[in-house]
Amino acid sequence: MKEFLYKLFLGKKEYNRPVRVSAYENLFKNLRQIWNNEKHNDVGFEKILRLFLVSVQVLFPGIHVRNVFGRFGTIGRNVAVEFYVAFKTILPFIFLSTGLYRHQWAVFISAYLLLETMFYVTSLIFVSDMFVKPRSYRRNILMLSFNYLEISLSFAVIYGGLHLLGDQPQSFVDYIYFSIVTSTTIGYGDFHPHSDLAKVMVCVQGVLVVSFIVLFLNFFSSKVETLHHEDEG
Repeated sequence: MKEFLYKLFLGKKEYNRPVRVSAYENLFKNLRQIWNNEKHNDVGFEKILRLFLVSVQVLFPGIHVRNVFGRFGTIGRNVAVEFYVAFKTILPFIFLSTGLYRHQWAVFISAYLLLETMFYVTSLIFVSDMFVKPRSYRRNILMLSFNYLEISLSFAVIYGGLHLLGDQPQSFVDYIYFSIVTSTTIGYGDFHPHSDLAKVMVCVQGVLVVSFIVLFLNFFSSKVETLHHEDEG
């Protein structure tokens, strides 16, 4: 059974190369490269944004997961990150289905992990050169799909936990429904924001999701297409 699970998640042992540089060392290396303009001659707001996106990682669990599981090799670290992304996607659904979304701490946790995802997705564009070349761009698209679902579920927790839709929803499914409808920009109108804060959150989600789809999914789709042409060549 152990061999079966290893083969399923990690593949061939020779592919699981050791991690020579810890996640923390890599972060400080990236900060130094940006500060010294070693890869790009970026200045002003661009440089400040790149420094911020790299340094803010230490405030979230993702980099610490990569650092801890780096001892198990590159594939072991990647699998741990995949499970972490899956956990972040499932957690808000657990909050919603069990009624825990009504507690402020559940809203805080969902918003906190949502911020990490927002910063990560933004980093894929503005500091993508700092990331290690992915094992598979198709894997990254799969992870982005989880991120998209996480964003929708996390906003559903926020809508429900802060009571932003008033007394309209009858169950947690209504919050998920409203969030996904908002994400797709369909807007049926059977539910609507109940306060100014709710309207702000809907606007934030709308802008975030549209940017997510247009900028990021298309970005990685083009990567897959480029690799496909290279394979044919």
